[in-house]
Amino acid sequence: MRRLAIVILFVFCYLSLSAQDSLRTKTLDSVVISAEKINLLEKTPSGDALQKKELQTLNTNSIGDAAKFLSGTIIKDYGGLGGVKTISVRGLSANHTAILYDGVNIFDNQSGQVDLGKYTLSSIESLSLANGQFTPTLPTATSLASASSLSIQTEKPNLNNRKTRTDISLSYGSFNTISSNVFFAYKINKDNILTTYVDILNSKGDYPFVLHYGLLSNQKTETLKRENNDILSSHAEINWFWTINRTNTLKLKAFAYYSDRGLPSAVTLYYMNSKERLYNKNFFIQSSYTSFLNGLFTYKNNFKVDYNFTEYIDPLLTNGLGGEDDEYRQLLFYDNNAISFQPRENLFFTLTNDVYYNTLEAIPQMEDEPQRLSSLTAFVVDVHFWKYFYLTANILNSYYADYYLNSNKNTSHFSPYIAIKFSKGDFSSTLFYKNIFRMPTFNELYYRRVGSRDLQPENTSQISFTNNYTKKFKSLRLSTELSLYYNDVTDKIVAIPKNIYLWSMINYGKVEIYGLDLRLGVFAKIKEISLDIKLNYSYSHAMDNESTSITYKHLLPYSPEQIYSVISRLEWQQFSLGYACMLVDNRYSLPENISFNLLPHYADHSLSLSYVQKTKYGEYKIILSVNNILNKQYEVIRSYPMMGRNYNLKLNISL
Repeated sequence: MRRLAIVILFVFCYLSLSAQDSLRTKTLDSVVISAEKINLLEKTPSGDALQKKELQTLNTNSIGDAAKFLSGTIIKDYGGLGGVKTISVRGLSANHTAILYDGVNIFDNQSGQVDLGKYTLSSIESLSLANGQFTPTLPTATSLASASSLSIQTEKPNLNNRKTRTDISLSYGSFNTISSNVFFAYKINKDNILTTYVDILNSKGDYPFVLHYGLLSNQKTETLKRENNDILSSHAEINWFWTINRTNTLKLKAFAYYSDRGLPSAVTLYYMNSKERLYNKNFFIQSSYTSFLNGLFTYKNNFKVDYNFTEYIDPLLTNGLGGEDDEYRQLLFYDNNAISFQPRENLFFTLTNDVYYNTLEAIPQMEDEPQRLSSLTAFVVDVHFWKYFYLTANILNSYYADYYLNSNKNTSHFSPYIAIKFSKGDFSSTLFYKNIFRMPTFNELYYRRVGSRDLQPENTSQISFTNNYTKKFKSLRLSTELSLYYNDVTDKIVAIPKNIYLWSMINYGKVEIYGLDLRLGVFAKIKEISLDIKLNYSYSHAMDNESTSITYKHLLPYSPEQIYSVISRLEWQQFSLGYACMLVDNRYSLPENISFNLLPHYADHSLSLSYVQKTKYGEYKIILSVNNILNKQYEVIRSYPMMGRNYNLKLNISL
């Protein structure tokens, strides 16, 4: 009955917001919604972005593979096209990074970590990363409740005088990797554009790797093929962009995803016989409505319903039941309302509230079906003063009510944020402080034999200082950013063993992280030749700061201290040559910083060559790419070898 009441409440709120307001207001002629693209980084304390051309240079299908080229990020990759890929920013776990898809959060209350490997790049306009938070005029409260945010923006086509646009892409790559996608845009009229997108990916994933029988260089090796690494996935999406009138817009999105993938085992001596499978079905619909009520007020509503089904099968598990077959069903109802007030040209006030309701069905893994009702409210102030200074401050209240086994537990927390920016000419400097906390996930709280219902939220404090400089010349543009940061985490949630078979989640750890991010961009154009280069360097020292821990002052697992990356593109007439490189320092696979746990550094280089031919019928583009050119075997996660040298040939047709 409680769930039904909540569902009815959400539907009522949504329908009421969609109705016409009975009050008559005078619309100012000067208030017109612009179709210009919004640069999310303009008001972000520090961050990074990859635009469409840069994404095409990377020769990859998934957002997970592309996001590792954003400054300060680490992607934990279990190998192969079907491998799970999660993001870590500035040494913090994936639970501390919010993932936004066209401005609305992607939720996963079961594990708290979003698998970026399931989202493809073909329909993506840009990837943007914000350290601290994005600060658009009308943010969702949930987007302000994480240590960092990754924004995924899909493409809105500019059809100009055209009625339709059709893009078709076909590619074939190493290890029987076949992918295809179709994008279709239709302009119903000047105020309505409808887009559809469908993609399919199929790969056997049986790439070769070298197995070392021992740690010494002179010991026996054997070349084998990765097994149970296949994937079949498909994704369909429909977007409707509607400019209702001069002051009101609406965007609707329907999203569907399906995947069937093998989960290869860790490569260990004499055993690689994995039969584990992972099935995933994900459906959601979301809307975003914006209204300029008059010259002073702006209102925005975001609404989402999300269903996510996951099934994990391991027929070889010896548990007396003939194997493992776990099913998880998540259901989400989400509603955001935000209103801004601009009494003066240099002053904004914003009030934003998110209400969402999650359930997880995971029996027999959990004794009951956990439910969480969340309400997040933030008051934001943006002010421009003394000509060169900008101040953004907000206070966020997070309220969570969990229902489990006929009992409920309420949690409330206030989180402050303040950022001050100095900007003059080509130079800007920003200092921000943020305190946020992370609620324990359903798995950490309620999973049988592991979860602990007494867990407290993690508490994180961030301080960051960033300098930006951009200089434009006649045929040259230079940009650079240097960011210094310090993160402090208390009440860290960790898993500790009670015995060899049983683990438990507790609040135990303290983590201290400090580092810097350095970014340099160069763009030059001489006649028909253009060169675009982006260089990133990140240094991060993330260590266990719990004085009673046996790993006190040790680096955290999978936290390299140094990462270098390069993305470059050379264009001449109809040809384009792209080069990308990622160099990652040594890191440890376990909390103990001993030589046995050390994973060596690695470098991954890739090249791409493309040719474009335009005709009166459309545009044709062929792309040949080579990844891991040096064919070096490396591991991002211990015992999960990545692909060696591999090739891909792609044909793009735009009509």
